[in-house]
Amino acid sequence: MPTWNSVHYRVWSAASSSGEEAYTLAMILAEHAGSKNWEILGTDISTQILDRARSGHYAIEKADNIPKNYLTKYCLKGTGQQQGTFIVCPELRQKVQFIHANLKDNLGQLGSFDVIFLRNVLIYFDMKTKQQVVNQLLRQLKPNGYFIVGHSESLNGVVDNLKVIVPSVYQKR
Repeated sequence: MPTWNSVHYRVWSAASSSGEEAYTLAMILAEHAGSKNWEILGTDISTQILDRARSGHYAIEKADNIPKNYLTKYCLKGTGQQQGTFIVCPELRQKVQFIHANLKDNLGQLGSFDVIFLRNVLIYFDMKTKQQVVNQLLRQLKPNGYFIVGHSESLNGVVDNLKVIVPSVYQKR
């Protein structure tokens, strides 16, 4: 596993839940960044769900959302007692780390990131908490880094130091 300081390109799935987003991002980076030095961090407040994410083991129905070429290249289909499931290949799981974190806490120890995904989380917070969480995460975003929220979410009135690239995709100024 790479150390925080040796990683050149870092992506954070800030509310990773059971890990599908983090592993999807890992598949994309493996495909397009190849052997370059990159890492995905997934965080969530639920330790139970993080244990599931770390396993990379999912019901086969989840595979319907994965492009076939990624599925055959980065996933292993379960057989025998594991029939009806698949697991993300070990090589890809090694590039993804999951840790417990409360987004309202100071998370400076996580280091800085090139891209932060915070999708479908802000809808659960009041304005004051949205501002607190977004500002907390933006401290970890590198200059010119990208901050991505869910399609039903907006940062209007939450922060003003981001440039809108397309709806739900912002860039730190």
